[in-house]
Formats: sequence, C-alpha cells, structure tokens
Amino acid sequence: MKRPRATKQPSARRPSPRFSRAVRAAAFLVAVFAVVLLPEPASAQRPSDTPNPPSFYAIQNARVVPVSGPVIENGTVVIANGLIEAVGTSVSIPLEAWVIDGSGLTVYPGLFDGMSTVGVRAPEEEERGQGGPGGSLFGVQNQEIAEGPEDRPATTPWTNAADLLDPENDAIERWRKGGFTSAVIVPDDGIVTGQAAIVNLAGDEREMVVKTPAALRITMDPPGGFRSFPGSLFGVISYVKQLYADADHQARFAAAYEANPTGRERPTYDRALEPIQRSIRENWPTILPGVEKREIRRAAKLGADVGARTVVAGAHDAYAIADELASGGIAVLVSLDWPERGRDVDPESEESLESIERRANAPTTPARLHESGVSWAFYSAGLASPREVIRKVNTAIENGLPREAALRAMTLGPAEIFGVADRMGSIAPGKIANLVVTDGDLLDEDTKVKMVFVDGRRFEEPETARPSEPPAADVSGRWLLTIPTPQRTQEVRADLEMAEDGTLSGTLTSDRGESTITEGWVSGDSFRFETSATMGGRTFEVTYKGTIEGDELRGTVSFGGRFSTDFTGERPGGGIS
Repeated sequence: MKRPRATKQPSARRPSPRFSRAVRAAAFLVAVFAVVLLPEPASAQRPSDTPNPPSFYAIQNARVVPVSGPVIENGTVVIANGLIEAVGTSVSIPLEAWVIDGSGLTVYPGLFDGMSTVGVRAPEEEERGQGGPGGSLFGVQNQEIAEGPEDRPATTPWTNAADLLDPENDAIERWRKGGFTSAVIVPDDGIVTGQAAIVNLAGDEREMVVKTPAALRITMDPPGGFRSFPGSLFGVISYVKQLYADADHQARFAAAYEANPTGRERPTYDRALEPIQRSIRENWPTILPGVEKREIRRAAKLGADVGARTVVAGAHDAYAIADELASGGIAVLVSLDWPERGRDVDPESEESLESIERRANAPTTPARLHESGVSWAFYSAGLASPREVIRKVNTAIENGLPREAALRAMTLGPAEIFGVADRMGSIAPGKIANLVVTDGDLLDEDTKVKMVFVDGRRFEEPETARPSEPPAADVSGRWLLTIPTPQRTQEVRADLEMAEDGTLSGTLTSDRGESTITEGWVSGDSFRFETSATMGGRTFEVTYKGTIEGDELRGTVSFGGRFSTDFTGERPGGGIS
C-alpha cells in the first residue's frame, strides 16, 4: 500500500529557544499527568485471550449452587450469547461451545452489591445545576441563604448514577476480581442524591447498565450549617415532606390542566419534581438511611407519609425490631461495616451503653431479619475490598446467620429488592450469565476466585504465588511512612496487624483520609500490601512493597501501575504503638 504523499506546508518563523523550552516543559508535564491519571492501556484481568472470544461456553463436572434451587453436584452450566442457556446434570452442549472442565470447582451466581458507589464519579458543578427556581448550588462556598422549599437545596433527583459511571475506574476491576459481577450504584451528593442504577461490572457505559432508574436515594444529611436551609435533621424531614407534597400538587395541577387547558394557567416546569412524581407513580424503591432503632423507625414513617416504597439502608439496630419491619413490609439493606471502637479512642474514656450494645448486637441483625422473613440484602458500605466483605459476612454467620441465607443476601436478595430477579441473582435458564467460579466455598476466606463471567464474557485472574517463607519479623503496630512526591512529601500513618502466617491487615491514614489494606503479607524480610486511593475523582489501587530491617521499612509504592516512588517507614518507640 502506497503512503500518501506529504503535502508541502507553508513556511513558518522558527520559534525562539525560550519558547521551545517552554513547549518541551509543557509536553513533559502533560506526559507525567498522562502516566499518573490516564487508564492503563491493558487491564491485568482480561477477558479470554482469544482475539474473538466464543459466544458459547459450557462449564462441565462442576458443583453448581443456583441459590434459587438445590445444589447440583457434577452439573453443567451452558452459556449462550451472554445468557444462561441450560443448567443441570444432563444438558446438551452446543458443538461450538468452549468446554471448561469444572472438576473440583464450584459455580455460583456473581456477587451483587446492594448499594455502592463503585465507578461513580462526582458530578461536575454544571451537572448538579440548581435545585429549582431560584435555587443555589449545593457545595459552593458562601452560597445565599435559602428562603424556603422552593429553593430545593441539595436536591438533584434528576441525577442518574448511570450518567456518572466511569468504566475505566480501577475499583470496578478490583471488585470483579473478587467475584462481584453487579452492583446497585447511587449518586452520593446531597439530600435527594438522585437515581440509582443496576450495573454489571464489565463493558462500556452502554453495556454495563442493566436497569435505570432502579431506585431513588435520600440521605437525610443537612447540606450546610445552622444558617442554611434546611439546617437540621428536623428541617430535612420537613423539607422532604414538602418536596413530595409539591410533587403531588404539581401532578394534580398538570392533570387538571391537560384535561381542560382552555382559560387555565399552565403549570411551570420544575425538574426536581418530575422524578419524585415518577418514583411514586412507578413504585420505585426509595432508599432512606437508618442505623439506630429510632432512625429506622423514622425512615419507615417518612416513607409511609410520602407514599414511597421504603428500603432502609444501614440497619445495625434492626435486630431489635425485625418483626416490626416484617409486618410493615419494609425492605432492608444491611451495612457490612459493623460498628467498631475507634483505633484512636482513649481506652480510659467511657463508652455509652447504647454504643456497646450496638457493637455487640449489630452482627446478629442478618440472622434476626432472616428469621422474621424480612426482605433484605447486604451492601458493602464503603468497605475497601471483596476480601473484607467476605470477612464481615462471616462475622454475621458466626452470629447465627445460615450460610445459605448469607449467600442469598449477596445474590438473589438484592435482585429481588430492586426488581431484577427475573434476569439476575441466581443460576437459571434465560438469566444473564453473571457467574463466579471458585476452588472452594465462596464464603471461605481462603477460597480463590478462578474465573468470573459478566454478561457471558469470561475473565480469568492469573495466579500470583505468595512467597512461602515464614515472616522473619512481626510488623504489627504503628508505623510512620514518608513518601516523597514531585509536589510535596506525604506523611502516612500505617496501623498494621500481622497474623502468624504473615498475612497483613490494617489501615493507612493521611490527610486524604483513611483506607483499608485489602491484601498483604510478610515473607522473610519482605512485605507487600495493597490499598486504594482516590485522586481526581478516580480510585486507584495502591501497592506498597519492600523490605523490613528492625524498626525500619524501605520500598516502593505504586499508584495503579501509573506512577511509583520510593518510601521509607519507621516504627516510633520500637514497636510500641
């Protein structure tokens, strides 16, 4: 093939050396930011390496856990064009299917997070818009004091989480690696934050969205100080009631006008009210927060007062009112972030009896909800990794929750609450082929995810061998890490806990907030641990690795494979934290 002939460009005056240096410097900065901020050219976990992956798969001789029915030993699951075509012990396999030997493996429905912000970027100011006629921007400094409900502060029910989805966000791949194939994603800004969407954790924006809108989310968080409107919880409750009353009035007014418009004043457009009207008309789930007993009851009453189909999120005290929730038909999303006593709390300080009871009893909530017949599911509640989710689920199992019920609360349970059980949440013909294949019981912390199917696309995680040498030192305790960056030196506090086999857990705290270690180990005098960080609205996997020498650490820290730098650490007081 001939190359096109280059066209002659008009002559231009040669730039000055100073200008050239400036251009080169700017280009260098652009390249640095590209390395740090842009997505990797290829994911560590890929769909099948075949250039044109097959449309048909068959997993043979596996243990199949459908969730919606009994376990099938030596079963086969056939996948065709993104859907489950057949499941059972004697099913026909298409000749064109890629057959996978499932001997020793177990097939589960993909895990489903009942509420999450995975892959959801923060809305830009222009996307937030104004809450209504004369409204002021939520989050802007020194905003005008609102004068009443017509200002619609911190109210963006038109915002749809599907429109804020970032498919390249590293967190999506991290959760998929751990067996999560779906999530209910929500906007996270304001009182009425907007519309939830159900997404699959693979593909582009169009492929990922399974259902939207899937719910309306209300946080009950006052948007500002006492001088703002509404400036208190009581004010928020009154405001939400007024918002629904306004929506009802607007709907009635519009219906009367449409029936006989002649000689009538036409209704004005208010984009904050139409989604509220639609949520009631179409009976969307409305997610309201409630951790303590009084909050759960308040959420249930508010939902009933405005005519919403209430789903309470949080619910750590629901163990005490499970029968009440069952009789009221209230669905529940249980936060897996069980209450714990803070690391930095003075051990001599007094803790309220209510707080002690909640810490002791919150993990019994799932068992009580299950016994009472409440429709409920788990959600990750900001936990850092699938491994941490499994650990917290096991806490509920230790407190009386049957394993089958725990698995259901992470698969079919959320699908039922959000109205998609006809297409996902269990292994059955005709449903979306979202599957996780493991080498053991999915709820065992030592079980490995061997492969994941999302919309029938196969993802396989290559094995990464962990060194077998026992740890040469105990790194448990508090460390101060120093990380030099081009902008400034970052100080990070690491609170580490090491098990006998060298497994590392703990938290890292900096001026950016706190993050949890998701994977970590010590072998000999070497260590490695992973956490996550959010920069520029993107979540990155952060990996620390290096060596230990007494009370000193040395190594490198890598931000999502885009940027790395050396770091040092010391344990003040020789391990006394």
